[in-house]
Amino acid sequence: MKYFPKISRGNVYLSPTNIEDAEKITKRLNNMYITDLFQVSHKIYGIEKWKNLIEYYYNKDWDYFFSIIQNDWNEFIGMLWLSDIDFINQTCELSILIWEIENHNKWYWADAINAVLSYAFNTLNLYNISLCVKEHNKNAIACYKKVWFQEIWTRHHCRYCNWERHDLILMEILKPNWEKKNEKLLHNKIM
Repeated sequence: MKYFPKISRGNVYLSPTNIEDAEKITKRLNNMYITDLFQVSHKIYGIEKWKNLIEYYYNKDWDYFFSIIQNDWNEFIGMLWLSDIDFINQTCELSILIWEIENHNKWYWADAINAVLSYAFNTLNLYNISLCVKEHNKNAIACYKKVWFQEIWTRHHCRYCNWERHDLILMEILKPNWEKKNEKLLHNKIM
């Protein structure tokens, strides 16, 4: 088996990233649409660079770097990671990337985020998880709001891409809010 389910939710599971996926990651991170969304169009990604990055992430103690795997076909559909983890203040940053546009509307992102939030809040004992998103990425903002992230701050005109300036939005979710929302979902399923 190429992938090893660490955390599962809905239609996906999170697995340690396989070094063999470096080629798939390289292909996706040289797609201008994807790199524009993540403000990395100016970077060049090669297979060896990604192999080194995957190894780097696994040698780092404080970052959690996962492949998102679709359950039915064991297909690698994206990446998700927690970074800048501060165990004293119980905070971290979340990043997610689902490769194919056709997968953006299949709720894989919501399953993956909810899986990692459960892990972060319950296993890692974190309290506040944040993320940043460019204001023109309306689909991502809507997705994050559906899993209960709230906008807390906007940094204006701080991202420049394709001759346009964009705002950067900071969003967060707190453990008690996530628990309350999940309790309601659990209660509705029982009823």
